[in-house]
Amino acid sequence: MTLNIIIQKKKKQVIKICKSPKMFKKELYIYQKNLPFIPKLLDHDNKNTLMLEYIDGTPIAELVQPDFSKIASMFITLHSLESKEGKCICHYDNNPKNYLFSKSRYYMLDFSEWEYDYPETDLIHFLLFWASIYDKVKFKQTFRKIIDSYLAKATINPLEWELLIPEVTERFDNRRRKFGKIEKNPDVKINRETLKNIY
Repeated sequence: MTLNIIIQKKKKQVIKICKSPKMFKKELYIYQKNLPFIPKLLDHDNKNTLMLEYIDGTPIAELVQPDFSKIASMFITLHSLESKEGKCICHYDNNPKNYLFSKSRYYMLDFSEWEYDYPETDLIHFLLFWASIYDKVKFKQTFRKIIDSYLAKATINPLEWELLIPEVTERFDNRRRKFGKIEKNPDVKINRETLKNIY
């Protein structure tokens, strides 16, 4: 565990105590951007503690039908913030638990692992979770919704997409094994093949 989280619902705030100065600086950097879809930064001690707005929401994996076009829009905004050596800010920890729905809005949480990377990395990693959750029909619809919504306002490099899939999939699978997650979806192989067909 690299941080402690204290949720204070009555005060509508979350206190994150980071055990790493690097993590603190990384999280602070993003929260200071004041993006509309991330919890507001209420205060910090400039050392290791962040005080954030508490979002009373539902993890998107628990929704019957998340609006993936709105989620794609969040990715577009994040990815277009800034670039460094051809790479952009990527959320990186794309577990659905880090995405909430609250009062008709979607939110991204937890930026302790963000990295400068190719936008395709973020999208592939996010989609791999849904490939493990949804059946082949629902995943194909979800895949197209995210990709088409993203492409309507931003670009995806098909060559980068193809080259990054094995690397991102390996990272995804390694983390799943690390946390004892056993793949139970019988359609996961089909879904991962769907993931390759960006056009």
